[in-house]
Amino acid sequence: MAAISPNNPPFPAYRGSDKGSFAWDSTVRRWPIILDNVIIDLEKAVEKSTDEAARKEGKAILNAIVDLKNEMAADKALRPIADKEDDTADWNRHLANYFSGTTWFSGTWLFIECYMYRRLHELFRNTTCWRQYDPFNEQKLSTFKGSHNSVFDLARKMPTLIQPMTEEQQEIVYDELIQICLWGNATDLSLLTNMTEEDIKKLQAIEKDKLAEQKKRILVDDIEKLWEKIKSLKGGRVDFILDNSGFEVYVDLVLADWLLQSGKASKVVFNCKTIPWFVSDVMPKDLPILFDSCLDRKFFPGHENRSEEDFEALETLTKRWKSYVDDGKLIVREHKFWCYGLPYWYLKSEAPELFDELRQSDLLIFKGDLNFRKLLFDCDWPVTTPFKTAIGKEMGTEFTNIVSLRTNKADTIVGLRAGLKEELEKTVTPLEWRCSGKYAVVQYNSCP
Repeated sequence: MAAISPNNPPFPAYRGSDKGSFAWDSTVRRWPIILDNVIIDLEKAVEKSTDEAARKEGKAILNAIVDLKNEMAADKALRPIADKEDDTADWNRHLANYFSGTTWFSGTWLFIECYMYRRLHELFRNTTCWRQYDPFNEQKLSTFKGSHNSVFDLARKMPTLIQPMTEEQQEIVYDELIQICLWGNATDLSLLTNMTEEDIKKLQAIEKDKLAEQKKRILVDDIEKLWEKIKSLKGGRVDFILDNSGFEVYVDLVLADWLLQSGKASKVVFNCKTIPWFVSDVMPKDLPILFDSCLDRKFFPGHENRSEEDFEALETLTKRWKSYVDDGKLIVREHKFWCYGLPYWYLKSEAPELFDELRQSDLLIFKGDLNFRKLLFDCDWPVTTPFKTAIGKEMGTEFTNIVSLRTNKADTIVGLRAGLKEELEKTVTPLEWRCSGKYAVVQYNSCP
């Protein structure tokens, strides 16, 4: 049997060559839609530009994106990354060592999807005028605007949530915030082609009765076990390995705020991506943009109908978050490892300094579907495999403080109790419970 490698997971990998699979659908349908949206966004930016050099470079990028789409559709062999960025040598080493001769459809879905975003980034970095351009920025802002009701609802609730309270009351607040933080992941822009606007609004709902209903769709629920860890924290450090910007990182900030105000944490670290990634993932520059948006009284639709109390609640909240950054209580950082195409089984070997740094944290909160896929090597595990086993020996034994908050948007799944898969598939399809984003898991690696 061949040794485990990024192109040979412990169990069969998901690949675009598996016709009819979700990986295949992503390769032939979803990724071209994402690139088409980049083309539309960039065309508008080029038309607005009055700089002739920028216009010329922008048009060249547009042509290159079309070429990239055609290369994918023709299932060409993967070529090396052709720029001079900090991660280029690493990417090309991974390609040479693990994916030599691999094509767009034959490689693992995880690596190929990451490779697509890295190839797109290359097109902008090889220019003079568009090097810092985020082709997904407008989509991020537009989707955040669409979450305005939930944004203001949470801002109004925060004074109640952070007031002094008993441990029993804290647990009630924690339970609600963890669920909000979990379901906030619904707004993953790279997967919105599979969800309606109404679906997203339902998953973002923060009313208690709706959260209670959604709790029934948490297939692995370690929320109570995670509370045992969190309630023991006294001025600890909590790391978020972030996923989406906009409303999701807004609710991540709400949870971070509660951890700091309750004294559970004295420092929260937000770990971000280094490049535009999977459409909506958080880069360090997205946090100041979110703060500025929340302080702009004309940013959200329907602002003319908002009360002064609404604006004051959001402004108070946002200014407190900014003060955390200024005071070093909230640290926003990036690392190139998060934008590799490798599973997190390779964290220690590929980024030993990051591995050692994260071991100093009292709790690591991995947000979203892609982080879950990378933790688990994104392969077809037996569904009852323990989470601690699936995240690998180093992550499973050297860390006892990993939790994954994930709405299910891909096939990979572990930790199900025996018989649950069969029960689910009496009423819903595998695609529905594994990939629709309407079901979720909260999995904590210290659980027995």
